[in-house]
Amino acid sequence: MPQLSEAVKEDHALVRKAYHRLMSASPEERSNPNDFIWALDRYLIVEDLVLTPALNNHVERGGERHRRLSADYDSMNAKLRHMQKYSPAEPSFDSAMHAIWTDLEPHIREEALGDLDRLEQGMSKSESEALGNKYEHLKQLLQKPYGKGGTPDARTLSAILEMPRQELMTKIGVSM
Repeated sequence: MPQLSEAVKEDHALVRKAYHRLMSASPEERSNPNDFIWALDRYLIVEDLVLTPALNNHVERGGERHRRLSADYDSMNAKLRHMQKYSPAEPSFDSAMHAIWTDLEPHIREEALGDLDRLEQGMSKSESEALGNKYEHLKQLLQKPYGKGGTPDARTLSAILEMPRQELMTKIGVSM
């Protein structure tokens, strides 16, 4: 069973890989940015539902970090919605991607170098494994309609980005 920190770090690697793959492609080869958008949005959704409440409950000043992470999610979600307005071949697309990375890179670094270690110290291994399983389960539920490695189409991604988290969870049958 994965501990929560392991599951989150695995997602960090997936999001980084999708970002770098998209940014290293020439504008002509960037026909479909949905892999990156989906990897990041799925990560943000699951982390918001599992990691941030865990920080709030198991880490000193976790509520403060919870509020900051929620602000990060809102900012990145807004930037993802903004980015979708552009064709990957447009210069504005690159600017939008860099704006996302400006928020995302320190977010990932702070979690990896501080939040996750403090969280693991503040709970038992069995609690961490239970939250790691919950994290993975939610990620699988979100992925299920698209198959392993599949990505929602642009229209569905837009709807997911616009939908409040609670409504999305209700639609996929998850009660939090």
